[in-house]
Amino acid sequence: MSENKRNTKLVTGIISPVCCSLALMCSLVQAQQTKYELVTDRPDQTESSSTVPPGYVQFEFGWTHTEDGDPDIERDAIPETLVRAGLSKDLEFRLGFDGWQCEDIDSSTTSEHHLDGRGDASVGIKWKIMSEDYCFPEVALIPSLSLPIGADDVTSDRFDPSYRLAFSHTISNRFSLGYNLGQALTTEEDELGDHDTRHSFLYTLVLGAELMDRLDSFVELFGDMPTGSEGGPKHSFDLGLTYLLQDNLQIDMLFGFGLSDSADDWFFGTGVVYRFPN
Repeated sequence: MSENKRNTKLVTGIISPVCCSLALMCSLVQAQQTKYELVTDRPDQTESSSTVPPGYVQFEFGWTHTEDGDPDIERDAIPETLVRAGLSKDLEFRLGFDGWQCEDIDSSTTSEHHLDGRGDASVGIKWKIMSEDYCFPEVALIPSLSLPIGADDVTSDRFDPSYRLAFSHTISNRFSLGYNLGQALTTEEDELGDHDTRHSFLYTLVLGAELMDRLDSFVELFGDMPTGSEGGPKHSFDLGLTYLLQDNLQIDMLFGFGLSDSADDWFFGTGVVYRFPN
C-alpha cells in the first residue's frame, strides 16, 4: 500500500466519527435559538477572531483562480471548503479541504504541463482567548494540521502544522480592523520530485467597511515570509465585497494582485457561506 493511500485511510478513520458527531450535535439543537450575526472566515485571507455559536455548523465554500507569469501558470481550486462547528461559547472545531486543484504551466523553455487532482484537507480548532475591551482587541488562537489525502501530484504527503493569532478591533459602527500573525510549515515538491518542507511567518491586515445594509467591503494586505534560502517573500493586496442574502446565507467576491516577485501576479474568487440552523 502506497504512503498516500495509508495516509488517506488514516485520515478517513479520523474524520468519519467527527462528522457523525457534528451531525448528531446539529440534530439536538433546539428549534428556538438566539439570532447571531453571521461572521465568516472568507473571502479574505484574515481569519476572524469570532467563533461559531455552540450548536451551529457553518459551511464556507469558494473558488479561486490565480495567474502568474514567467512561466505562465494558471491555477484553479474548487470547492475550497471550510466547515466550522461551535462546540462552546469560545471554541469551534474546523475541518478544511483545499478542493480540486488544477494547474497549467506554459513556458518558452519547457513543454506545456498540466496537473489536477484532489487537494489536501486540514483539521483544527479556534479558541477565543480574550474578548474586546476598550483599546484591547478580541483575540483567538487557531492551530491546525494539514491532512495529506490529496492526489499524488497535488498532496504535500506530510502532516504540516500551523497556527495563527487572530485579532480584531471595532473602530465604529461601520468600520472594523482585523489582523493575523502566525507560522506555518508547508511541504512542496521540488524540481527533483522530492518533498521539501519550508517554514514561513504569516501576516494579514484587513479593513472592513459597511457600505449599506447587508453589503460590506474590505481591503487587505497579506503575505508570508519564508525563513529558508529558497524563495522570496510573498506580499499581496486584495479587496472584495460580501452580501448577506439571508441572516444565515452570504455570497462574496474578491480580486487581488501581487506586490512582490514571488507572489502571484493576480487572482480573483467567489464563494458562499451557509450556517445551519438559521
